[in-house]
Amino acid sequence: MTLPDETRQHLLDGARAAVAAASALIRERMLAGFATWQKADRSFVTEVDLAVERLLRDDLGRRFPGHDILGEELERLDQGSDFQWIIDPIDGTLSFTRGIPLFGVIVGLFHEGQPLLGVIDHPALGLTYSGARGLGAWRNDRRLALHDLPAGVAIEDEPVAMGDRHQFMRSGLERVFDRLVTSHPRVRTYADCFGHTLAVQGSVGAMVDFGLKIWDICATQVLVEEAGGVFREIERGDGPDGGLYHHMVCGKPRVVDWAIAQITAAGMDFSAR
Repeated sequence: MTLPDETRQHLLDGARAAVAAASALIRERMLAGFATWQKADRSFVTEVDLAVERLLRDDLGRRFPGHDILGEELERLDQGSDFQWIIDPIDGTLSFTRGIPLFGVIVGLFHEGQPLLGVIDHPALGLTYSGARGLGAWRNDRRLALHDLPAGVAIEDEPVAMGDRHQFMRSGLERVFDRLVTSHPRVRTYADCFGHTLAVQGSVGAMVDFGLKIWDICATQVLVEEAGGVFREIERGDGPDGGLYHHMVCGKPRVVDWAIAQITAAGMDFSAR
C-alpha cells in the first residue's frame, strides 16, 4: 500500500524529533560519564545505549501507538502492525566509549516489510541525515543529490570505505576485505554508520560493510536511494550467534558495480535482493 505524502512526512517528522531528543541525551551523558561493559559476543554496551533506546521507544510509542518496535538492546515489541520501527541507540559504541565522534543514532521504519524512512544522527558532529520514500534525503536542512562517478574519472581515484576487517572475519569472508584492500589504492576504513553517511553524501564512492544486523542498516537503503545512489545487499544466516547477518554495498553506481565485481572475484556470489 502506498502511503500519502502527508503521512510519510508526518512519520519522518516524528522520527526526526525522537532522534533529536536521543542525541541531546547522548551529549549530556558524554559529559557526565557512564558505565560500560561487554556483552556475550564481546561487543560493547553502555548504560547510555539502554537509556537512549528506552527514550526512543517511549517517544515513538507515544507518537505512533500500535506500531511494532525492534531494538538492539531491549525486547521486541510486536503488536501485529504493518509498521515496525527499528532502533540502534548507539551505532559504534566502541567509538563512543573512546571519545571518537563517529558514532551515531539510527532509526528506521519499515512498512509492510519494506524500508520506508531512515534517520542517522551523529550527535558529536552535529549532523543529521534523514529521508523517506519520495521525500528525498537530507543532511540537516540541505537536500542531498548523489551523482554517479563520471565515465572519465578512474575508479582508483575515488575513495572506497569499508567496515572493520573483524566484521568480515566473523562471517568467514575476510578474503573479501583483503581483495578490496589489495585491488584499490584508496580504500579507507570508516566503521559503523559514519561510513554509510559518507556514502549517502557522496564523499566516498562506495561503502562496503559486512556482518551487520538489521538495526545497523535499517536507515541506509532509503537514505542512499533517495539521495540518488544505489544499495545492493545479500543476506546470509551464518553469523556467529546463528542469527541473520547482512552484507551490503552502497553508493555511486559505477563504484558499487566495481566493488561487486571484486567481491565476486573473491569467490562470493553477491546477488542483489
